[in-house]
Amino acid sequence: MNLWDAEREATQLLDKLGIESAPVPVEEVARSLGAEVVYQAFEGDVSGMVYRDPAKKLVGVNSSHAPNRQRFTVAHEVGHLVLHEGKPVFVDSFEGRINWRDGASAAEESEANAFAAELLMPRIFVDREVKKALQDRSLSPAQLIADMAKAFKVSQESMRYRLENLGVLDPGGLVS
Repeated sequence: MNLWDAEREATQLLDKLGIESAPVPVEEVARSLGAEVVYQAFEGDVSGMVYRDPAKKLVGVNSSHAPNRQRFTVAHEVGHLVLHEGKPVFVDSFEGRINWRDGASAAEESEANAFAAELLMPRIFVDREVKKALQDRSLSPAQLIADMAKAFKVSQESMRYRLENLGVLDPGGLVS
């Protein structure tokens, strides 16, 4: 699998669920896949985990993290559920990934991140919102990022990164 495939899987899931606008109800998405979402304070830098067996799917989220970070964690763990079938336990941290069962790969983490970005900030939704926002030409890149982050219920850092990846922003500001 590659990052484009991961994004395509997220888009197909949104289409299947009939989700057409931001903010994406990420917990409902997880529940639609049969997963229970549980919030609990985790020790160390663990941000989330996914557990699955034939009888149960569980997404655990660090309750001590900011709400927007929690939303990204849920989306990331849903990415593991969708993209990495057969892997029973994933534990994700800020600093990297720990897979207690079978040695995690950086590729799987990148795929789950790409899935999460597309799930929370779908290209088509972002394009639509950017067009509306840019009708006001006095909008600064910083204000665009802040407004979009609020609308999508994601961190400003996540939105900046997404806008850069979609070619809306470059390090110097708005792309013409």
